[in-house]
Amino acid sequence: MSDIKVRIKFLKEQLNQWAHEYYDLDKPSVSDAEYDTLLNELIALEKANPQYVTDDSPTQRVGGHVATHFIKVKHDIPMLSLSNQFSKEDLEKFDSDIKKETNAKQINYNVEPKIDGLSISLIYMDGVLKQAITRGNGEFGEDVTHNVRTIKSVPLRIDTKISKLEVRGEVFLSFKEFNKINAAILEDDKKFANPRNVAAGSLRNLNSSISAQRNLDMFAYHIPDMSTLNKLNIHTQSGVIKELKHLGFKVANEIKWCSDIKMVIDYIEYISKKREQIPYPIDGMVVKVNDINIYDILGSTSKFPKWATAFKFPPEIVETKLLNIQATVGRTGRITYVADLQPILLDGSHISSASLHNATYIINNDIRINDIVKVFKAAEIIPKVIGPVITKHHQDNQKFKPITHCPRCNTLLEKQEDEADQYCTNISCPARILQSMIHFASKKAMNIEDLSEKNLQKLYEAKIINKIQDIYQIKNKKNLILENDFKIKEKMFQNLVNNVETSKNNSLEKLIFAIGIRHVGENTAKILAKTFRTIDSLANASLEELFKVKDVGEVVAISIVDFFKNEANQQLIKDLKAIGVNMSFISNFEKGNLLVNSPYYQKTFVITGSFDISRHEIERKLEEKYDAILTNTISKTTDFLIVGENGGSKELKANKLKIPILREKIWE
Repeated sequence: MSDIKVRIKFLKEQLNQWAHEYYDLDKPSVSDAEYDTLLNELIALEKANPQYVTDDSPTQRVGGHVATHFIKVKHDIPMLSLSNQFSKEDLEKFDSDIKKETNAKQINYNVEPKIDGLSISLIYMDGVLKQAITRGNGEFGEDVTHNVRTIKSVPLRIDTKISKLEVRGEVFLSFKEFNKINAAILEDDKKFANPRNVAAGSLRNLNSSISAQRNLDMFAYHIPDMSTLNKLNIHTQSGVIKELKHLGFKVANEIKWCSDIKMVIDYIEYISKKREQIPYPIDGMVVKVNDINIYDILGSTSKFPKWATAFKFPPEIVETKLLNIQATVGRTGRITYVADLQPILLDGSHISSASLHNATYIINNDIRINDIVKVFKAAEIIPKVIGPVITKHHQDNQKFKPITHCPRCNTLLEKQEDEADQYCTNISCPARILQSMIHFASKKAMNIEDLSEKNLQKLYEAKIINKIQDIYQIKNKKNLILENDFKIKEKMFQNLVNNVETSKNNSLEKLIFAIGIRHVGENTAKILAKTFRTIDSLANASLEELFKVKDVGEVVAISIVDFFKNEANQQLIKDLKAIGVNMSFISNFEKGNLLVNSPYYQKTFVITGSFDISRHEIERKLEEKYDAILTNTISKTTDFLIVGENGGSKELKANKLKIPILREKIWE
């Protein structure tokens, strides 16, 4: 090994150690000047000898990479979100459900701060950071490796014998750094609203130099792969935290092991009282079952793991004046009322409007224009009006009267006796058409990037896009779009065209959800796609055939049949076919490898108990082998229950419903 290579190796190791002491342990052992002297030497040596530059070099933290876009990456293990709890009773029920499922008398928990940042997945290959992926929609995220390398608390190299190690954590911005950034901005209207917004913008900035300037931070909290944990001989969440610290990751100081749910509740109450003293933003506490061995017994829903939950701190409530009430029309024709408010600061954001739900909600709460009302953020996203401040409520203010006609097309509104909502029944209503296009292009539907709600509204108002089908003709409208002031330039237009074309290849479940069948959500759309395989089969399905499908009851079945009876919807499908939009279910697995003659082919499975591999891996293999449908709840539509050790209550329910129980490893 040359002297230069030896020197570079020494400098990298020394600088990484000093950075760990400074950023992770908060115990600097050298001055900034000493650190900078060695860093400058390393930069010079690497510049003269680029063949020796490696991913774990401290020089890779300074940024400089400018990307044209972020690459989409599929997570090996889905990044699920967490269910929310809001009260002591909610937490007690969470604990009770777990005890019932596991037949345990007492459950230990690990309680961790719910950091208000962005979830990240770090992939280390042979100990070197190779990839950083955002949560995205849980199934697909974006590769932000260049930006994450600039975060000084993220180790570029770790000492591990695991060839591929995935670590998950939260990227955030401390209040100290947030205040520094805002202090440097002279104009008030350009200051950032809250640390999370800065962190989100910095992590997704195409220029990594800007990310490096923001001094983002990261706490690690999870190793998702069960086989990795087995190799490390880790069987508790507290053991995971200990291992992450050992590997050099930064973890939150406010993590606590709790012997039972009472101790959990007491600790959450303690943290909520000292929340303002915590130097980084948190919006609640995460409660995790400490015993990892029972995670597979508990399983997960399609969205949430059942072994963890988030306790959300009570939302901030502010008072302001309600200036006006406006009505909007959704894609299904549902009328939603919105409050125009006297602008006010709420949770770091300037709020001037909030949801009022429907007319029934406004009347029941006696909300009137010019009232002083209480406003909060629901799930920290959508502001909502709770009701008037009783002590400031003026009876002289005119009572609210629901509108009787659609605010956009003037059609007489309808309201069913058993429903609280009013509806515009005119399928040609401009507002409904626009909202249906916005839904069609949205991330969870056809996922057409760059075709944002704002862009669609402009294109619709300019009569460039008049209906869903026109989205696929956008490539022929280049001159019209570029000549108008849409803030869509040549490069963005080409990206938009590419994204529109890519969306044609989506699997059927995306299309079913995108076309907006009332009462059909994402999960039902996937079950329908796997069951009927083509849009024509679904369109021609009878009520009896639909009733047989899991999660499809009478209301959903009637809604599906009515949708496909409608001539406009029939024309939409016909036009999309002609355009080349895929109308079939696309399995993630090769059809030739499926065991189509097996009694397990395309059957519905529920899995319970613990196994020697992760449940996610079992589900993947069942899909690959049998094109199986995986659910989490035992019902009459379940074909088989697969049971490992400690089957719990699901095995009892399966016996009661006479559902076949499998104990052999049919996935091998």
